[in-house]
Amino acid sequence: MFKVKWLLGICILYMLGVLGLIVYAIITPATTTTLTSTGIVSTNAVSSIPSQTTSTTSTTSTNFNDINSASSTSANGLSLSLALDSTTYQPGQQVAMAVDVKNILSVENDVPVSDNWSYANLEIGPCDNGPGGFGYPYGIAIFQGNYTSLGLSNATPLALYDYSVPPPCPGPMPSTAFDFKPLSDIATIISGSSSFPDSTVGMNTQLAATGYWTGVRPDTSGHGFGSGVYTVVGGDEWGNLVILHFTVTQDTNGDNSVSSLSINGLSLSLVIDATIYRPGEEVTITIDEKNTLSTQNNVPTAEKWSISGLSVNPCGTDAFPLGIAIFQGNYTVKNISSATPLNIYNPIETWICSPRPAIKEYDFLPSNDSVAQIIDGEPNSQTFAMKQSVSASSYWTVTNQNLTQYELHDFEPGVYTVVAGDEWGAIVVLHFTVSQ
Repeated sequence: MFKVKWLLGICILYMLGVLGLIVYAIITPATTTTLTSTGIVSTNAVSSIPSQTTSTTSTTSTNFNDINSASSTSANGLSLSLALDSTTYQPGQQVAMAVDVKNILSVENDVPVSDNWSYANLEIGPCDNGPGGFGYPYGIAIFQGNYTSLGLSNATPLALYDYSVPPPCPGPMPSTAFDFKPLSDIATIISGSSSFPDSTVGMNTQLAATGYWTGVRPDTSGHGFGSGVYTVVGGDEWGNLVILHFTVTQDTNGDNSVSSLSINGLSLSLVIDATIYRPGEEVTITIDEKNTLSTQNNVPTAEKWSISGLSVNPCGTDAFPLGIAIFQGNYTVKNISSATPLNIYNPIETWICSPRPAIKEYDFLPSNDSVAQIIDGEPNSQTFAMKQSVSASSYWTVTNQNLTQYELHDFEPGVYTVVAGDEWGAIVVLHFTVSQ
């Protein structure tokens, strides 16, 4: 009888710890992070791994349709899978993730615990963080930036939970093995202690997050996922590791065109042919200057550029009063002057550039982008469209101090800023994202 009461008391204490964890999760503010852990428990089975929820939001109905997924198979007959519900998100949008460990054998698979993590700092909940955690044999981590398995040792995972108030966590599960059913992620956790009965659970978890936490207790603060590329790592204690990436884009409305009206009756327009590209994919940018007046518009030259470094070809703006530039990063009109434009033209080539003609005036036709140039005071009867297109999929960087050696790079994953301007001071900005 004493043994039964002692075992019952241990179980009650254990459940109180779990209850405290759930209460902590409910009362902890989740202003920027929403995380839900859901296990599929087999019929008539009692799970010894509780669901951990920091929000009432459920991700069990999330559609993971192989848009962004990867899996890894180990020698012990298990397959670790990681999936995201998309590859690209808007700022503040929820990122749903699913991790799953499945037996790929057609027979039961009794797999001993290993603690052979390829990357240690993985978690499922605030009480589960790699080796010595609460007991999950798998976990995930999110990194800000574009990483592979070779670069993880130099990266720091984002804190997905607010640790300003430590959660009341139960001790680690004293498990010795996981007995997986055939071709299934349902496994019986074999307990190493008579105080805890064996339990059968689904080795899968879905999580959702919109941001992360920074700071040290008690000064912590929440942040939404900002624009850029993020790396999601899934791993298990048997050494499996899978990596996915997602991108947070800048433009919440997905616009790929913008225009600006000037006091001289002209409208400067900028268009890109998409907002999301793959590495190596060509980005086509079109810039257009149009007379918005219903009468002819004779506009004198001004040379009042709001930003330098604009071009329409390797010779710069040439004979055009407008140009574009591409910047790596997320910039606005207010801070673009502090950035350096990418060199999208081959600096090794010898370009034959004519001197810029002494243009005095641009005569625009009514409600049109057709224009004639007045050069040295002489009118020109020939008109042309004040419209240019630039295409690029890469950029050049210098590799030596003598500025004689260069290296070509595809647009890497991340957010880019496209700026267009004219010599009358108009400036417009768009963004595009290169997704991994």
